[in-house]
Amino acid sequence: MQTLSNRNIFFTVTAAVLLGGLALTGWAVGTGKPQIKITVIDAAGKTVAESMTGKLELTRKYVKGDRVVVTGAVNVAVKVDEHYAEALLFAPKKVVDFPIPLWPVGKYAKKYPHPPKAFQGEKHVITARLATAAELSAYRNLAVNPMDPRGKSPAYPHASSASEWGEAAVFSAKTAIDGFVEATGDHHSWPRQSWGPYLPGGKNPPQELVVDFGRPVEIDKLAVVVRFNKRQGGYWKEATVEFSDGSSVVIKPEYNGDRQEFKIKKRVVTSMKFTKLVINKEKKYAAFVEVEAWGKPAKGKIPAKAPVKK
Repeated sequence: MQTLSNRNIFFTVTAAVLLGGLALTGWAVGTGKPQIKITVIDAAGKTVAESMTGKLELTRKYVKGDRVVVTGAVNVAVKVDEHYAEALLFAPKKVVDFPIPLWPVGKYAKKYPHPPKAFQGEKHVITARLATAAELSAYRNLAVNPMDPRGKSPAYPHASSASEWGEAAVFSAKTAIDGFVEATGDHHSWPRQSWGPYLPGGKNPPQELVVDFGRPVEIDKLAVVVRFNKRQGGYWKEATVEFSDGSSVVIKPEYNGDRQEFKIKKRVVTSMKFTKLVINKEKKYAAFVEVEAWGKPAKGKIPAKAPVKK
């Protein structure tokens, strides 16, 4: 009896260890589904707070170098701040890495491209969950990402450009896919942030905007919102959109603050690039408030060519 009892204790302890190990590696016990972990990490790489419940409450002011890291799932919905919309992300390495954007550099360094109350104070709530099958299969704007970070990102969609006016955060590539579409009025801070490249002359990198979807998607519609400022009067009357499959389309926006749709032939791509921008008048300044690509993820379909590069 003693031997049988010892065996039962051994198996009980072993099972507990194995189940605990599964939990730590990101698997929810008894569900067969990955478990998401939310972590706030400081500039030194140390963990400030973490949670595996789908919600993290942080009671501490953010300091320079802090970042939110979400791990454990490829398709994840993250709400990084109460003033942000939830972002539906594709994370092929099961990692979302979001630097807290309170310390921008360059011209207009104190002009944030996000709501001014975001990330402020000593109380923060971050949530993350698995994306649902209905969300993943829905026809939607596959380019939108409210929490796209500036610079490199392991999660998608992601926008990038070699040309951002004044290196200012309010004119960075990420603002063109953040979901904020206010186009009329002053454009030096939220909610009228926009991707605005350098004007030709002086610093003159290619005036191009790349949106990377991170995997094959099937799209059949584009939409844009152009910066609308009657005082300055500049806009792109024509733009070429090049796709990773080698195809391209030319769009011709009108000068207004409305969302403008462009139906295109259905295609499977991994990225798109807005290039060959034609301004309405020389030396005027133009910008995109938002760019969109509508469709669905393309299951099992492989693009013919590599993604376009900035």
